[in-house]
Amino acid sequence: MKQSPIETEATYRIDDDQSATEAVLDAVAERAGVGVLDLSVPLYEAVDPDALNAFYRACEGSASVSFSYYGYDVEVSGSGELVLTE
Repeated sequence: MKQSPIETEATYRIDDDQSATEAVLDAVAERAGVGVLDLSVPLYEAVDPDALNAFYRACEGSASVSFSYYGYDVEVSGSGELVLTE
């Protein structure tokens, strides 16, 4: 019998003084157990940081954007919620 991998999910709140890209980098680094500067893959290889920040600033409510980065599925919503799924 083959077992499927267990997905784990972590939810973060984007602080008022943070950009969406800062929040993503902080959350991913925390989950990966490394410093932000130690992330070996630049965020721009997964998503355009300027576009992500513009989306977050302009968006409200439940609209969200999703992408994969550093082995995580990342979802950023206009409500200020950031979800990482392994």
